[in-house]
Amino acid sequence: MKSLLIVNPAAGQGKPSESLDALHSVLGSLVGSVVVTQKPGDAEAAAREAGDGRMYGAVLVAGGDGTVNEVVNGLLASGSALPLGLIPLGTQNVLAHELGLPSAASLTETAAMLRHGKMRAIDIGRAGDRYFALMAGFGFDAQVVREVLRPVKDLLGPAAYAFATVGALARCHSSSLTLTLDDEEIRSEAYLVVIANAASYAYGQIKLAPFAALDDGWLDVCVFEKAPSRRFGFAGQLMAVLARRHLRDPRVRYYRARRIKIDSDPPIQGQLDGETHGMSPLEITLLPQALSVFVP
Repeated sequence: MKSLLIVNPAAGQGKPSESLDALHSVLGSLVGSVVVTQKPGDAEAAAREAGDGRMYGAVLVAGGDGTVNEVVNGLLASGSALPLGLIPLGTQNVLAHELGLPSAASLTETAAMLRHGKMRAIDIGRAGDRYFALMAGFGFDAQVVREVLRPVKDLLGPAAYAFATVGALARCHSSSLTLTLDDEEIRSEAYLVVIANAASYAYGQIKLAPFAALDDGWLDVCVFEKAPSRRFGFAGQLMAVLARRHLRDPRVRYYRARRIKIDSDPPIQGQLDGETHGMSPLEITLLPQALSVFVP
């Protein structure tokens, strides 16, 4: 059976017409139908419809991590076992990097990968009624995501996050947190909690949860507690992340669990795979090997 191809033409600051022409040229024989998204939610709706029916053998998505997140939600909400093929066209493509997939410039390699049909089953996280493949973040990083306006992201790409980070750092506040990790309760005063299903956080090089893996049956939890110097201490923790030295800081706590509940005072914003979602309190659970993806 042929595949459904879902394309986000706005992904990665590219030229939509050129991207579509290239995809048709290289993937044409693999594709039965194409959906070109026009607005947020279109990719999820298309994937859900594909999962509900029996017309396709797989769903392919050409876009960034946000588009992939929509497709993952559509497939899992439908209860489908359709495999997922990624064609990384986004700003960061963190999931593609974690899976070792060919870059957007290597469409012929991507087509060969899809034809070969080798699969890898990966874990998926669920936060409330939404799913994530990479991470759930609460506090500072969710504030950054919330402040990055889509038109600015389309114009500036990764630089948009750098500007938003500086602005959010000037305004961020810590929160009193209660984390329930499986059956253990932990209390903390923290600026940021990241619940990671993958080692990479952004750009592939930033390894916030270096011991995480997509198929190890665990969620890794990284808590950035308030340092004595408050905001300046947190800025130092963020700089340590870039140098991959943050776990040497005694104020950065690292845990593993399969079921996590996060509560806070005051409630804090959440983000899933780089898209804002929900507020604390929220329960996060692991779905082991819930999705099959094409890999080289």
